[in-house]
Amino acid sequence: MLRRFLSDVFAAIRTILADDSARSTMIVGILIYSVLYPQPYVGEVLRDVPVVVIDRDNSSASRSFVRNIDVTDLVDVVQSAPDMESAQDAFFRRDVYGIVVIPAGFEADILASRPAPVAAYSDGSYLLIYSNVMKAVATVAGTMGAQVNYARLTAMGVDDGVARTALSPIAVTNVSVFNPQGGYASYVVPAAFVLILQQTLLMGIGLLHAGRRLPTGRRLAATIVAYFSLYMIWIVFTQMTLPYFYAIPRTGDLGTLLMIAVPFLCASIAMGFAISLAIPWREGVVFFLVVMGMPLFFLSGISWPVEMIPEHLRMLSLLVPSSTAISAFVAVDQMGASALDVAAAIKTQLGLTVGYAVLAVVLSRLTRHRH
Repeated sequence: MLRRFLSDVFAAIRTILADDSARSTMIVGILIYSVLYPQPYVGEVLRDVPVVVIDRDNSSASRSFVRNIDVTDLVDVVQSAPDMESAQDAFFRRDVYGIVVIPAGFEADILASRPAPVAAYSDGSYLLIYSNVMKAVATVAGTMGAQVNYARLTAMGVDDGVARTALSPIAVTNVSVFNPQGGYASYVVPAAFVLILQQTLLMGIGLLHAGRRLPTGRRLAATIVAYFSLYMIWIVFTQMTLPYFYAIPRTGDLGTLLMIAVPFLCASIAMGFAISLAIPWREGVVFFLVVMGMPLFFLSGISWPVEMIPEHLRMLSLLVPSSTAISAFVAVDQMGASALDVAAAIKTQLGLTVGYAVLAVVLSRLTRHRH
């Protein structure tokens, strides 16, 4: 009996390998995603954005301001331009991505206790580049302003400790616990691969079963085990092996990871069978899943906070396994969450498994009656 069952499992795997579309989706596609998708995030954090400086004051204060900008890891002062026309030429040639203008009278304004404005320009169509340039200028301006005020207070006879407290009454210390690099790969890659695995699994099942009568009995169980086994390998590969290659922090244990992975795969497989029965042609399944990919990405909370998603859309997204599985995978893998911490997500996956299994059975019987 066991030998026959294993034979059916291997037969289901051979079916995947024999179908060009299913093989490309469920095996080749994931390997390509594993290589290409993380590449834009390998750098983790944007640093040393090249900028040009126009120093119209040419004073010790303005030169100090330029040096302080240059030593930050946000920007890199690569040029000094005599006028705005020259700076704009460098900007449009893409030699630099930001322009910092220090006006004449900068030092005089500081010494006279007047506001000393500094102009900064950057390309707003590149949010990260724009943010780096503006943050570098604002940080250095704030630091220099605090230094000037500190010198003024101490010159007036104010005690050193009182002067420091007046300028910075609250000390803030930032510690990145679960993302020490403060990078994007640690944040995006593990979460995105949960959605990628779900979509390729759904698409593969649709390609193999849409418009066809589902297997029954032992063959159906063997088919489910084949899909489950293949994607359990992908779970381990994407959630444990890939983070090692890309130096993404991992703190979770394998046992807890399996506690969320098993019901997630079961729910995805049941949903795949339901979709293949509801949409009885391969092209329709592919079209539906491709169209739904981007909305599911936004509804998952990866790129947009869950709290900002309208409640009715959030509730609707719970019908898809990835919506709750993504946060659970990230919590376990990157934050060391326990099974108790992700219990709600596990219960949701189990509920979806039962719900989609019942739906698949109903659709299968309706299909048989129609035939």
